[in-house]
Amino acid sequence: MKKIGKMNKEIFRAHLLMAVEEIRQEINLDIKQMEFQIVAIHEPGKPLLARDEQMRLWALSEKNVGSRLLSLEETVLLLTSKVPFVPIWVNISYIESKAGTAMFKLETSLRFRKPSLLRNVETGHPPFKTIMKR
Repeated sequence: MKKIGKMNKEIFRAHLLMAVEEIRQEINLDIKQMEFQIVAIHEPGKPLLARDEQMRLWALSEKNVGSRLLSLEETVLLLTSKVPFVPIWVNISYIESKAGTAMFKLETSLRFRKPSLLRNVETGHPPFKTIMKR
């Protein structure tokens, strides 16, 4: 499996937009604006490093993200705050649209890892994997 060698805010943003585009094409969405709900997923048995714990307790805490909807830029800034370390995987799914604003859910790992360890490389936009509700 090919590994990704570099990660920064611009690459992460581009990969997120590629995942959004994949969903948009699949369900024929008209997107004028977008917002993201971030849901941190605890993975039992997977060790968290000090930076992971910091993100869990601060940036990705229920108090900080909870049911808030974040803009594209807020989402990118939050999930790349430890660049080049980013979540090892992020599942993205469409929630709904209201007044031209498409809302997406990002279920994200609490494990922040270097680019070579990211999952979902086969998608062409790691660490993102699109989840289509059928």
